Amino acid sequence: MSKKNKKQDSEELLNTAPAEDISAVNAPAEETEAAAEENAPEVDKKKKEKYVDPEKAAEKAEKKKYSRRKLKYGGAATAVTLIVIAVVVLVNVVLSVLSDRMNMSIDITPDGTFEISQETIDYLATVTEPVDIVCMSDELTFSTSNYVYFKQAYEVLKKYTIYNKNITLTFVDMTKDPTYANRYSELYKGDISEYSIVVSTDKRIKVISIQDLYNVEMNYYTYSQQITSSKAEQELTSAIMYVTDPDPMNAVVFKSETGGTSYDNVYDILSSNGYNVSEINPLIDEIPEDTDIVCINAPLNDYDEDTVQKLYDFLDNDGNLGRTMIYIADTSQNSTSNIDALLAEWGIEIGTGVVGDSNTSNTSSTSNYVIGNFINTTDNEYADNVSDATLPVLSYYSRPIKLLFDEKDNRLTKALVTTDDTAFVLTNEMQEALSNGENVDPEYGSYATMAVGRKYVFNSDNETVYSNVLVVGSSFMLDEGITSMTYYNNGDYFVSALNTLTGKTNGISIVAKDLTAQTFDMDQNKYNICFAVFVIIIPLIVVVCGIVVYLRRRHK
Repeated sequence: MSKKNKKQDSEELLNTAPAEDISAVNAPAEETEAAAEENAPEVDKKKKEKYVDPEKAAEKAEKKKYSRRKLKYGGAATAVTLIVIAVVVLVNVVLSVLSDRMNMSIDITPDGTFEISQETIDYLATVTEPVDIVCMSDELTFSTSNYVYFKQAYEVLKKYTIYNKNITLTFVDMTKDPTYANRYSELYKGDISEYSIVVSTDKRIKVISIQDLYNVEMNYYTYSQQITSSKAEQELTSAIMYVTDPDPMNAVVFKSETGGTSYDNVYDILSSNGYNVSEINPLIDEIPEDTDIVCINAPLNDYDEDTVQKLYDFLDNDGNLGRTMIYIADTSQNSTSNIDALLAEWGIEIGTGVVGDSNTSNTSSTSNYVIGNFINTTDNEYADNVSDATLPVLSYYSRPIKLLFDEKDNRLTKALVTTDDTAFVLTNEMQEALSNGENVDPEYGSYATMAVGRKYVFNSDNETVYSNVLVVGSSFMLDEGITSMTYYNNGDYFVSALNTLTGKTNGISIVAKDLTAQTFDMDQNKYNICFAVFVIIIPLIVVVCGIVVYLRRRHK
């Protein structure tokens, strides 16, 4: 075929072809390839795709899912941790602030060693003027000391500021600020040394030494002194009473040879209830003019006439009265005829012998001389300040007290503590006869073991003014071993009666806190329980909780 014919055939073919075919022929190469690829069979397309291993793809997807889950829970755990830390810090800050304003601690010691009594708390509620307590030592010494008596004093000190916002507590390190005590020079002329505690108001000051806060006894096995109990609450409450009292009463204790056991404790009872107490030798010293109370504690021998005359003059107060004498008797005393004559003028006679009781329900031991008398609260204003008048007063080894009259001229008497009708008195002769195996026939009846004689006059304002003689039948009745027992009323009732007689309304009886070592005894049953709880049960609960949390996270 000639070239001319071939060209003619090609033109005819183009003229007869469909429109799309013509466009395809005229389209660029790239479009032509794309169209061809689009119109290619499905099998050809798959061949051109890159091959992916299904196992690797699944593993990659799982890793991606795990990473997202790890990020999710890790972020949540971090957020929770940060929140917990923030909450713990916030709670500590809040508790630190609240601990200075309210009692946040729990005292689990048997007698509340690190707490203050409800009597002190009630008294503090009545304090309305500012009181400063300054401890002349750094706070760290008290708060972290290994000595329990420092720690106990520190905890007690803090309680006063918690229960009354008018009371402030400050610690001053005298080694860093040795001139700090000079600011008290106008109100106090004595020495203020390191560890002294200064309690003050704008009108009065009282300084307590660290030794004043504790009772010390001699250990005869080691021939050394050891601290047995704390008087921190007694001393601090007494100091606050003294510095806030607009007109504190002055008490004088006669120093003399005594067979009694309560001399130091009576001094402490007066001091701890807001009385300003001092000592004098009655054979040498005169009774100070501003004295309100004289306390005579079981003198072993009689006073001479000059000394007794001092007591007559004191009680009479130039006819103005308004004075009080406390006389404590004891079976160890010798004859005291001069003192007895003075007491008789006040309608009181102290007999010889020992009061006992045949009714064993009135005794607190096998001894007939230990008698638990209950206070008769009927028409007894002397018991008004007793916190629990149902508790007994222990009249241990008491001499009998006889009232010579109920009322005579401008004098009157009252028995404050009496026995039941089953009581009796054993004289020295009877006790000697009993020791020889002989029978005795004591006289049964009710006997007084505490009584008061009063004398009154009317002042220029037609008000009744009294002088008083308060008599206690045994020094054992005010011994610390008895007044410190919370199930007897000896301390409370004595303070209540004295405050009533003197017109003092804010007195309380505070028991010393035992600081001797106390052990926690654990029997086998308690040991088994503690072992099961702390060694088995609690760890097992922690392990189970950990496993549960792990499994839950593992399957999410």
